[in-house]
Amino acid sequence: MRTALARGVVAIALTATLASCSKNDVILPPKTSLNTGLFRSYVALGNSITSGYQSGGILDSTQRESYAFLLAQQAGTRYAYASLAGRGCPPPIVNFQTGARYGGGTATTCDLRQSYSAVLNNVAVPGAAAIDPTDPTSANSNVLTTLILGGLTQVQKALEANPSFVSIWIGNNDVLPAALSGVVVPDPGLSPGVTPVPTFIAEYDTMMTQLTAGAPGLRGVLIGVVDVTLIPSLFPIDSILADPVLNATVNAVAGHTITYNADCTGAHALLSIEVLPLIAAGTFPPEIGCSDEDAFTLDADKIALITGTVDAYNAFIEAKADSLGFAYVDPNALLEPLKAAGAIPTIPNFASATLPFGNFITLDGVHPSATAHIAVANALISAINAQYSVSIPAVPTP
Repeated sequence: MRTALARGVVAIALTATLASCSKNDVILPPKTSLNTGLFRSYVALGNSITSGYQSGGILDSTQRESYAFLLAQQAGTRYAYASLAGRGCPPPIVNFQTGARYGGGTATTCDLRQSYSAVLNNVAVPGAAAIDPTDPTSANSNVLTTLILGGLTQVQKALEANPSFVSIWIGNNDVLPAALSGVVVPDPGLSPGVTPVPTFIAEYDTMMTQLTAGAPGLRGVLIGVVDVTLIPSLFPIDSILADPVLNATVNAVAGHTITYNADCTGAHALLSIEVLPLIAAGTFPPEIGCSDEDAFTLDADKIALITGTVDAYNAFIEAKADSLGFAYVDPNALLEPLKAAGAIPTIPNFASATLPFGNFITLDGVHPSATAHIAVANALISAINAQYSVSIPAVPTP
């Protein structure tokens, strides 16, 4: 997944990028029975989470915290990835309150790739939706699509590695932009809307058909779609209306006194944090409504649409995993208990520059932290061990 924070990265000439490449992004472990069998060649497909995107940005250090990197390490298998140099593309946010980014970069900073391997084991691209693993030029394509895939699709790039095992986490971006914008039907310039379930199924099925046809005997683990209504960058308007201190805090962040329409009272609606900087910049009025037509809020109908869609996506993904003999992991089984326990806060801590969303979610309010990636990796390892009767060791918890 990714937010609007990452959509302004500047284009880079591919020739200049490749000229800067070396081959020091490949991890080659000693041969074991595991990496000469099930994990003879591992490839991760997906979006920003899989690629290692955190706090609205990505660079080599966050790439090495991805659950895909951790899984490859624990399985003792080759892992090559398109390492991003210097500040990253774009640099991650390092201060929630000021929006400052690593190395003094901006949302449009994009340093060149540090290293390159013709055959990659992580082909995930930030911003990718279900259409993208089989479409090289969708509306979601960006500079990182070129940097990582070089004109191929994720499936084509994955098949270059002759994979024996894949992990696939795709579909979050089929609902995330709609949730953050509050616009659940397509609206050019605002949101692509929620991808209809039949469209999602067709796109996902095409991906799996191409992968399994190109890599006979392929095994893997499929990961479900996150219920994005649970992310901490969406928080309840009821709490704002009931708590004068929180109300004043939100107003201070927005730089204006926000008024809430009468339809927000008792609506149990969610407010997107993305509207606050827009209000501060004067590009969105300081008036919030909670109807189906209002942007940056999710009323009960929109929430039901998104959660129902995610449930349908995941029912299909789980059934697809079962039909192929793949393992399946539901990410919401990890997210929901953390949310219920307060480890992922219901209300952001606006006073914190470094941990506004707790220890499990980074500074963009969407992407998991290194700690969360360990939890995801261990959930995958547990499911893989059970499905394939192997004994991959868990990632140690700090």
